[in-house]
Amino acid sequence: MRIRRRRADCPKGHQMRGRGLALFGLLALVACRKDPVASGTSADAGAGTTAASAASSAQPAVVPARCKGAGAGAAVVDAGGADELEIGDAVAVESGWAVGIVHRVAPSRMAAIAFLTADATGLRVVDLAPTLGDAPPPHLAARGPDLLAGFYGLSKRTDVRELALYVVPKAGDPKVVATIPQQRDDSLAFDLAPGLVVWDEASIGPSPRGIIRAAELLPGDQVGPAHDVSPAESDAEMPRLAPAAQGYTVFWLARRAEAPAFDAAATAEAVGDVRAYSWLESSGTPPRRLTSASGHVSAYDVESLAGGDSLLVARDDGESVDGSGGVLLRVRVHAGSADPPLSLPGDGLGRGAPIFVDGPAPWISWIGPHEAARLLPLDASGAPVGPPSAEPELDDARPLAFLRGSPPRILAAAPGDATAQLRVLACSQP
Repeated sequence: MRIRRRRADCPKGHQMRGRGLALFGLLALVACRKDPVASGTSADAGAGTTAASAASSAQPAVVPARCKGAGAGAAVVDAGGADELEIGDAVAVESGWAVGIVHRVAPSRMAAIAFLTADATGLRVVDLAPTLGDAPPPHLAARGPDLLAGFYGLSKRTDVRELALYVVPKAGDPKVVATIPQQRDDSLAFDLAPGLVVWDEASIGPSPRGIIRAAELLPGDQVGPAHDVSPAESDAEMPRLAPAAQGYTVFWLARRAEAPAFDAAATAEAVGDVRAYSWLESSGTPPRRLTSASGHVSAYDVESLAGGDSLLVARDDGESVDGSGGVLLRVRVHAGSADPPLSLPGDGLGRGAPIFVDGPAPWISWIGPHEAARLLPLDASGAPVGPPSAEPELDDARPLAFLRGSPPRILAAAPGDATAQLRVLACSQP
């Protein structure tokens, strides 16, 4: 059983390679890919990242739980199949909710969609096709009354892998509309929107680097030619998409190896991965650096705000080497600029990636010390509303989205729960 901490481990899932737009109109991905990454207000803003919490220092670091079990939910599989269930992200559809899942349909891992009623009590599962053994659940995007799903299918070719795109109509059977061949490497990171799909690949040559690529989804369920989105200066991975005022903005994590301190007297007993600086960039002309180039961002998530802005939360591990510690950074991105990153309040970080909980105003969830879940409400501008809360109900679950209505209720993924792998939490207003 794995709880995929979105659009990360890559939270809406992504995997890191380990080695490391504003798309102005859907018909033009990047106008000038060879321009260097901009170093304006936001480019090196991370160098001045404020250590001051976005909330008042007079407030407590963590407050008691805002959410509790509501006694509602749905079982995706029976108790015997819970250990092989993976749950992805949720999107709102006309009838309620759609959640990407992978479950076992002997002998294969099956990519599927769990459709929930608006109150998250009724459920039906629609199987798509077998998926790769280590691939994440399908990524979903609402497209009018239909649903678009993307996942890595089983390819008959040995030289490439294939990203399969399915349309799931409101009524009728799902159908495959396109497959996108990709170079085989150790990353399965991609993201999907109604008009665009993005992924990362490793370049071929003496100095391999990561490249973010994109393809338009054209009318008639046609896929346009693939384009490089990240500039030649970036070693890029973990792409994410967010709608912009015109088209989409693409985000990614960029890396460069640190210059190791040379010690002639030291004797290397083992060779490990070279430690790398890593930071966030976004598409544009030229692309923008959003966090410090001397940072160590390991995971991030993206949320759309009103007016075409995007909000990012990034985990910067600082000097941590064991997956714990570090700080969470909040960055708001506008059409032509980005605010300097601000640190979020809290009592420390455990392992795992931060994720947004989709709703009228987004909340942020992460794992704090001792593997305990934390939840931080934000206002419509993306600013924190008070301190984070400790949430025992989320210690073994992952929040997906706010259900419609009031008071706030959160739909959460709990694949290890034998009775309700999709559960509902009732939360108090911040």
